[in-house]
Amino acid sequence: MAPTLAAEVSRLHEAAWRDPAQWTSALDRAERLLRAHLEAEPDCIDALTSLGAVLSDAGRHSEALTELRRAERLGSADANTYHNLAVAMMNTSERGKARDYFKQAALLQAGASTLQAYFDPHGH
Repeated sequence: MAPTLAAEVSRLHEAAWRDPAQWTSALDRAERLLRAHLEAEPDCIDALTSLGAVLSDAGRHSEALTELRRAERLGSADANTYHNLAVAMMNTSERGKARDYFKQAALLQAGASTLQAYFDPHGH
């Protein structure tokens, strides 16, 4: 993924968290940018990982799982792929599998150009 695309997606992700008024529009724009990139480069692990974070943060956890599982199948070695999988699993019927994915994430380095889905381990 080009550094300029990664930076713009990151900026939008941060804007969503910083300003609730921008939440939907910023996450929607980030999703559109990532999906457009994936049309041209469908096996881009960084884009799939970041798309998973955007979808999960938007509450679309099942969709996030689909994208993140693709990144996993492609051989991702990015901690954010596995962290994001765990977050999505915590919010679906696959909650029981999440701990193993959090452990996997802890063994890896996060990609410099990927997003991490929000997760509050103390949240209810």
